[in-house]
Amino acid sequence: MIKKGILFVAFFGLAFLFAQKASTLSEFKSNIKQNKAEAKQSIKPYLYDGYKNTYFNYKTYKQTKEVEIYLFNNTEYRLAFNGKSSPKKVTVKIYNASKSDPNRILLKQINDVSGSNIVISTKTLNDAYKKAKKNASRLKRVFVNYEIPATPGANNKKPAISDRGAVVLVLGYKN
Repeated sequence: MIKKGILFVAFFGLAFLFAQKASTLSEFKSNIKQNKAEAKQSIKPYLYDGYKNTYFNYKTYKQTKEVEIYLFNNTEYRLAFNGKSSPKKVTVKIYNASKSDPNRILLKQINDVSGSNIVISTKTLNDAYKKAKKNASRLKRVFVNYEIPATPGANNKKPAISDRGAVVLVLGYKN
């Protein structure tokens, strides 16, 4: 009888811990939805074109994640970066080419997007590109690099929810 009672308590204890973790994860996902809505509002009056959530776990070593964005025709775009789901520093760097190209040009750098919503126009990026590369026409795509710094004490194999982060990128175009 005592063994059954101990097993019963242990089972519900584990179930409670799992439920606590799941609610924290659902809260994290809910925050990301709110961040997307905020970023979507910030690109107005431009028309919404799409979004990309970039998820990551802070680790004991530095990480870089890259996202490619195509820019069609001669359309002007706005890029909104919402880092309010990043509890620690994240640097955003925008380039004209991928990280495998040794001659790529840094067009824009945001030193810390965490806790903020920042909007950038492709007009600014094109101006920087033309200034750095003479006789250049316009950008046909850009590469966004998220630099996630090393976090001492992070658990690389089983990260805690506090070591989880995301940046929401919303793209809009001028009609």
